[in-house]
Amino acid sequence: MSVLGKISKRFPWMKEAYLACQREFAYLFTMSPKDKALVRFRRAGGDKIRFEYDIKDEDIVFDLGGYKGDWAAKLPNQNCQVHIFEPVKKFSDDCAERFKDKENFHCYSFGLDATTHKADISHEADGSSQYHSKGETEVAEFVSIEDFMSEHGIDHVKLVKMNIEGGEYDILEQLIKSGKIRCFENIQVQFHDIPEIDSERRMKNIWHELEKTHRLTWAYRPYIHENWELKKQGE
Repeated sequence: MSVLGKISKRFPWMKEAYLACQREFAYLFTMSPKDKALVRFRRAGGDKIRFEYDIKDEDIVFDLGGYKGDWAAKLPNQNCQVHIFEPVKKFSDDCAERFKDKENFHCYSFGLDATTHKADISHEADGSSQYHSKGETEVAEFVSIEDFMSEHGIDHVKLVKMNIEGGEYDILEQLIKSGKIRCFENIQVQFHDIPEIDSERRMKNIWHELEKTHRLTWAYRPYIHENWELKKQGE
């Protein structure tokens, strides 16, 4: 046994202190900005913060990028109206099967976007995207978010979660342009770093525009998760 091993066996706290120093060194000097943001997110409680909302039974929640329904299944109120959008058929089928006995959970086998269209989408589990294709793909359907809301008579959404691998830019830009962004009380979004679509510049422009209607309540930047809450009248 090494000297360090002998010391660790006799004084376990010293090993923990040593490992903690290693982690802090990595955080300060070797991690990328995104990795640092992920560390801060986990230190703050990780996914727990993504569900700290006062959601009533009558509220409407949108889950964009629903995958298999994992996020929706953790909502603090399971009696509200939940609309889950997942353009990859296999995942949307899994989602529909998972919530088949919940009448207030609505699963759609299409994604929401700024416009109605079809596009190739990659099969990458919860990272499936129409902006990059690794391996197998399928043709997926996307529906205009504004058309969907109009057709279903929805003018207020308590919470929208967006984790759609690049689709967030077009949607948010369109909602800001039309003024429909005010229909969303809470916007929980993960921006994605996709240089091909000029993501960094667009993200910063979206931040600037959102500040006019919403206030940032928490954020782990860059490219982890953040939440914007609609400003009250007079703010």
